[in-house]
Amino acid sequence: MLASIHRTLDRFVLAITIPLTVAMLGCVVWQVVARYALNVSTSATDEIARFAFIWVSLLGSAYVLGKRGHIAITGLVDLLPARPRGGVEIAIAALVALFTVTILCGGGWLLVDKARTLGQVTPALQLPMWMVYAVIPLSGVLTLIYMVIALLESLREGPGVTSHAVSLD
Repeated sequence: MLASIHRTLDRFVLAITIPLTVAMLGCVVWQVVARYALNVSTSATDEIARFAFIWVSLLGSAYVLGKRGHIAITGLVDLLPARPRGGVEIAIAALVALFTVTILCGGGWLLVDKARTLGQVTPALQLPMWMVYAVIPLSGVLTLIYMVIALLESLREGPGVTSHAVSLD
């Protein structure tokens, strides 16, 4: 069941990030061609590329956490016996969860609410800024879910499991 939730979450994140990455790439290529070949600058594609990059980065970081692919220096932790190593993994998960709840979920929601209340819009596209900021609490929720899944898998498999790959088949 845990693997099924993990796969579903992965599919959800990839369904958002892959099209955004393609759109970002298209916008950046267009900007280069337009600027150097046509001698024009387009602010709309600049804004799309910038906002797509923000969304892809934040959602991608949650996804990578779910794959246990973040950079980690584990030299000292690897020297520990299994039981203390498990305690360190739980402490790390708790710190990540604390950061996620406080900064991403809490602070992100405050930012979304403030932008919505003030009616801020983007300069070129006139999109509500709260839509751009909404990825912050969304990535926070996804990070929390991925962290809980990783912690449950770690407890089930035993401490020291540092890499995890889930097939999207």
